[in-house]
Amino acid sequence: MSVKKNISRRDFLRWSAMAGAGAAFATTSPTFALGSSRARMEFQANGKIVLHVVSGQDATEIDVRKQIATMFQEVNSNVDVEIDLITGARDESQTVMIAGNNPPDILYLNEWFQYPFFQKGVALPLDDYVKKDNFSFDKILPAAYDLNVYKNQLLAMPFEVSPLTIVYNKNLFDKAGVDYPPTSWDDPSWTWDKLVEIATKLTDANNGQYGFSMENWMYPSVMLQTGSKVLSNTKEIQADTKCVINTPEAAKAFQLMVDLQGKYAVSPSAASAQELGGFDRFMSGKVAMYCYGRWLNVFRTITDFQWDTAPLPHFDGGKPATQLFTLNYSIYTKTANPDIGWEFLKFLVTQGPQGADVASGMAVAVYQPTNDSSAFTSSTPPAHNDVYKEALQYATPSDNLDVPFTNELNAALDQIWTGDVKVEDGLQQGADAVNQVFDSWRQDNGMA
Repeated sequence: MSVKKNISRRDFLRWSAMAGAGAAFATTSPTFALGSSRARMEFQANGKIVLHVVSGQDATEIDVRKQIATMFQEVNSNVDVEIDLITGARDESQTVMIAGNNPPDILYLNEWFQYPFFQKGVALPLDDYVKKDNFSFDKILPAAYDLNVYKNQLLAMPFEVSPLTIVYNKNLFDKAGVDYPPTSWDDPSWTWDKLVEIATKLTDANNGQYGFSMENWMYPSVMLQTGSKVLSNTKEIQADTKCVINTPEAAKAFQLMVDLQGKYAVSPSAASAQELGGFDRFMSGKVAMYCYGRWLNVFRTITDFQWDTAPLPHFDGGKPATQLFTLNYSIYTKTANPDIGWEFLKFLVTQGPQGADVASGMAVAVYQPTNDSSAFTSSTPPAHNDVYKEALQYATPSDNLDVPFTNELNAALDQIWTGDVKVEDGLQQGADAVNQVFDSWRQDNGMA
């Protein structure tokens, strides 16, 4: 087993914490040279087949991937797993690998960019393998499985998920004499009004301390709580696909986020967040509550205060909801090792790899029995990992397509965050701009 770096490092953690509006599901339209592939099956000097698997560059993630590679090699003695590292722009990194005649065998995908990959035909359909092995997804999180079905084909295997939750600084709560947030998602008292009430007590603007911080790109979670959507349908553009973000329900979600910064002044302003993001503020003890997911374990490096996790609040009288972030793996279409790739994908959703992943604090398992095991429940801090597990009942992936559109949408949303336009006007401008993109795409592709 070895680890190989393919491109210059960009810090994914920084990207996650500092991204602007909509960056978490930004989509590009990669161009692939589908004819390019390794000329023959690659062998080590010891005669073992090499399986190239892509990974991000977080140190804990690499360690987990090494553990999984070792586990796989123990039951597949004819295989050596080589970990190809990427970071930052995951879609662009893998596009470069494929176009540069150095493609991986196993692609590393997230929901915000995988549909353009699927549309370009770089992911091998898995249905024949599933049928041949009578492989069951009964214990796999249904939302994670469904996400990877595109045009009636299963094109990727879900590996890990994380719902968006809140992490909070227990020391700041104790100092202010404020009760900790609830731990149950369906607690009727845990509303946005309640959050504002306690965040106000935890805010000290003169000392640069805020009660709450939520990055602008996290808006899909709040939209889900109002029953609003960005798109009329997900995955693939259709004849009637539209951007439907210009609704009163969506405006309610955006207005709340704007008011947290302005009207209530419990969150850093958009300008202030450009100088110092919510992640850095939380790590330095300057934010009492911060929206984040169980996708990196960096909070375990904190020594200055104790922290725990809590659900997102909901609107008074409404239902809880949050966004589901995912990591999925697919087999590159032109790999010389498709059968071994399938064995690797199947192995990923067994207790060993799933347990190693959640024990690190990196994520929540898609193999649901793992989330009941000590590998997950005893992986602390936080003390309340059950918050992540319960969140899966209320978590939904954000709206994404196989057609790029987010640059136009983000340009309009940026004007909302900066206060240059009213919420309703910004959403209308965003919808109009995105729908023009869709109309042009349909015309160019014979769907007009």
